[in-house]
Formats: sequence, structure tokens, C-alpha cells
Amino acid sequence: MEEKTILQASIIMVLLGLAFLYFYAEEVEIPTAAPLENIAPEEQVRIQGVISRVSRQDKVAFIELQGERIETIDIVLFAEEDIYLREGDYVEIEGTVEDYQGKKEVVASRITKK
Repeated sequence: MEEKTILQASIIMVLLGLAFLYFYAEEVEIPTAAPLENIAPEEQVRIQGVISRVSRQDKVAFIELQGERIETIDIVLFAEEDIYLREGDYVEIEGTVEDYQGKKEVVASRITKK
């Protein structure tokens, strides 16, 4: 008898939770990330996207990232060791926005393959 009561209570709680989420989700607004051009230099950012181009020169890697929206971002990575990134890899990059020759780019501090 106890198992039946616990099962019924569990089902009721699940249904109430789903109803709450349904109505609450309509009120939640997910903020849109600002384009890189609108972000101040020296500000920390986290971006995700697909690598469209990688070029290496000594201990510096230049990465072109296609973000979630139609935008291409230049990433600079100063690496002490070899990097294993290829075109088509989906990555999350954390770094600092910098101005270089009048164009914004991100100097990466951390890259995570997804």
C-alpha cells in the first residue's frame, strides 16, 4: 500500500512541476549576447562556435570562429604547447576583447572542445 501512495505522490509532483515550468518558461527572457564590436576592450567574454580556420606561427595560433549567429570572430591564442584544434571543431572560448589595428579580436585564455 505504501508503494502505491508514493507512486501517486510522485506522479502528482511531476505533473505540478511540469505545469509550473510551462507557465514560468513564458516569462523567462534569454539575453542576446552583444556583437563583439559593442564590447569594451579588456572585457572578459565567453563565446561558442565552429572553427572555420586555424593558422599557427611559432607559439601563436590564429583561429577564425563562426559563432551561433552570423558573425565571424578572430581569436588569438598564445600557446606554450601544441594545440590540437581543427577546422570544424565546436569549441567554447574564454578570453579578453582587444583592439588590434582598428578591429576587435579575442585573446583566448581558455579553449574547451565540445
